Amino acid sequence: MNARQILSPVALLAATATALLSVGVPAVASPGDDYTRSYFGDGNLPAGCVVDRDPLNPDNTCYHMKVGLNALDDPQIDVAVLAPVSPGVERDLRVGEQAVQMWGEGIDYLADEMGMEWLADGVDFNITTYELKVDPAGLLVDPIDLVDPEIVVIMSNPAGGIGIGIDPVSFAGELGIVDGEGTPCFVEDDPLNFESWQGKKGFDQHGQENGGTYVADCGGVGGNVCFAVNGAVDPVPGASDFFPLYELVAHEVGHCLTVGHVGHVGDGADGPWGPTTTNDIMAYSADPPGLAKCVSTLDVEGFALRMSRYIDRDGDGEVTRRDRLAANDVAGDGTSSFQVQHPRDHRYASATGSPADCPQPDQGAVPLAVGDFTPDPVASTRPLLRTSRTTVQDGRVVVTGQAANVPLGKLPTRRSASAEDATGDGGTPVTDLSSMSVRTDRKFVRATMSVGQVAPTAVPGSVTAYSLLVDGRRFDSFIGTGDPSGVVKVMDNGTGYYLPDGTATWNADNTVTFKIRRDYLADQQITAPYTVNAVTGYHLRSNDWVATADSVPDALGVQVAAPRMPRRDLRDAPVAGKVTRSTVTLTPEGGVTKLPTDSTLGLGGLVSAVDTMDYFTIPVEQQSTVEVTLEWTGASVFAMSVNGGSSQVVEEGENRVTVTVPWARRDLSVTVDPQQVVEPTTFTVVARSTTVIDDGDRDGVPDVADACPRDRGPSTGAGCPDRDGDGLFDSADRCPTKASVSVTGCPTRADERVQLWVDDRLAAERTVVSRGVPAAFRLASAGAVGAGEHRVEVRWVRDGKVVARSARTVG
Repeated sequence: MNARQILSPVALLAATATALLSVGVPAVASPGDDYTRSYFGDGNLPAGCVVDRDPLNPDNTCYHMKVGLNALDDPQIDVAVLAPVSPGVERDLRVGEQAVQMWGEGIDYLADEMGMEWLADGVDFNITTYELKVDPAGLLVDPIDLVDPEIVVIMSNPAGGIGIGIDPVSFAGELGIVDGEGTPCFVEDDPLNFESWQGKKGFDQHGQENGGTYVADCGGVGGNVCFAVNGAVDPVPGASDFFPLYELVAHEVGHCLTVGHVGHVGDGADGPWGPTTTNDIMAYSADPPGLAKCVSTLDVEGFALRMSRYIDRDGDGEVTRRDRLAANDVAGDGTSSFQVQHPRDHRYASATGSPADCPQPDQGAVPLAVGDFTPDPVASTRPLLRTSRTTVQDGRVVVTGQAANVPLGKLPTRRSASAEDATGDGGTPVTDLSSMSVRTDRKFVRATMSVGQVAPTAVPGSVTAYSLLVDGRRFDSFIGTGDPSGVVKVMDNGTGYYLPDGTATWNADNTVTFKIRRDYLADQQITAPYTVNAVTGYHLRSNDWVATADSVPDALGVQVAAPRMPRRDLRDAPVAGKVTRSTVTLTPEGGVTKLPTDSTLGLGGLVSAVDTMDYFTIPVEQQSTVEVTLEWTGASVFAMSVNGGSSQVVEEGENRVTVTVPWARRDLSVTVDPQQVVEPTTFTVVARSTTVIDDGDRDGVPDVADACPRDRGPSTGAGCPDRDGDGLFDSADRCPTKASVSVTGCPTRADERVQLWVDDRLAAERTVVSRGVPAAFRLASAGAVGAGEHRVEVRWVRDGKVVARSARTVG
């Protein structure tokens, strides 16, 4: 399939100056160089991953994707893209077609890179576009019948007075679906009216997105048909709406391909599940700003789960239950399964695997060049073999070292940098940047941006925002809507988390300063060296970015190195010397009273502009087990979440919820949600803490939270070991001391290896897994060597070729 691959400058609203921002996201190797393996099968989690709903769990470092959203039942995927006639209909159809092409070609490219040739060969996308004509009265000229499509993309892009398209409410024709035998199975009288889809039972609209999906079961020959309905107002790409039309269409098509949001429990409104891959097309995020997203390896894993039902995966000539793959977290959120992926395996369908290099669509009003969404892999790393020690012990040569893939080119070494920007190009003085400076220390990334005139903080709900981009993640500072205090809030736009007050300040000298904690960045998989940009712009609510006004630098951000972070995470409380117990009541004396008007109906702040939930913090001075109990009076319904622990157990009773966190080593955050208050109701919250000291295997994970209490593992996660460092827990590894990328963990001829040669003779070798992380090794010659000098060489072999070597003489 062909697609257009032109990156148009980010067009801004007429009131702002044009600013082209090239987001700084570190490049990595081509996807196949870093992707280790897929982890399918219930409970088969990558080493280092845990299953927990708490996004603040310090051990919850892996990505979670909801899977199985729709019953797509054919790997030959026919897609119909429909748009009403308008002055911009060619562009609308081109955008929709490219959004589908991005999936088809991205899946094909990544499946090959990931070793899933069965998926690349077995799936095919066929895209047809339909320009729906209208008569002078604005009515659909002819009804349209589509024969047996798997996905129908409805480009319901209303004019809204802007003039890009005709308001779909004007259409009164019919959209019909017939199966492969010509039997009608679905009719929609007003297909281009977004509200008509919203009114259907079963229409799945995600949060505040102007889009959603609807599945019709045609049964028999027709099977299931998924409708990706998009109602985005997108007059100029990048100028308005939280999600541009291209990304909105691509996002909803992803749902039709059965994959859910990345890093979120169900819809974005339900809140995050672990860290969020904000650059993913299935993330509920606009990162990276100014760039269109593309398919990720996690998206492909989620899609492969469904397609394994219909493709002869094992090559035995027939499709059976043996071909079916299962997600590695079948329990999920109790209603749907999740696929869990380690960050080291998360790559994108780009030449380098980086989201910054995703192929870009042509979204201009006038078609430009035609390209494709299948990049040619480009190496951005090189193999480097480091030998840290070479000795002769008891007559045997012993070598220790590391095999690592290091970036091509030079990395920054300076811990500070600055950039200038022309004045007068930011639209208004309050959004006009003139310079930015950045420096790093062991704890913070600190930045100062100079503005023509800093917006006044005494204006609550100001639409002005000053933002810092770190490796493509945007941190927005703004004055909250309805907040008369003038306190500057900072939100991680990728996750929706609010950072501590004082993270940014708007200063009287017309500067804005940021200090972003590096340990927080590390939690989000953002590590040094950093690429930093300063951005000004306009926003609505909290994270709906309307337009970019100015940026510095206008090109790739400044790059800075950083000193090593403290070895011990300074956010972790110390281990107690003895067992002690304490009780604290978090609510005021007499409790907190709620009224029926405070009810959230389980929708949080979406019911009312006023947040009626209550928030408490439990300081954790020493590592403890903490039991938090919520009790209330009357017949009302309350819910409680406790975030920040390493796991939790929830017990619900009559007018009572107890959440037990077996291992709390950081402050806990408690949220009380008055879901349904039927009469004035009072609640109380009490926390009981018991310090934890028992750690039988001395790995830093106390026995109460250690899934492998007798086997020393890492000091984070479940405490279970992966001795050979190949990404498989020892309990799931058939060869726990021999590294391999195979499904079983046992070495195969395809594995890379390091070899020890003494006097040009092979003396020892072992397999290594260097994808994603450096591989440490220790080699010892099988037999003793004689006295005198010996030439010792270590060779790194990949695909039968020596890719790096290191030699020296010992004796």
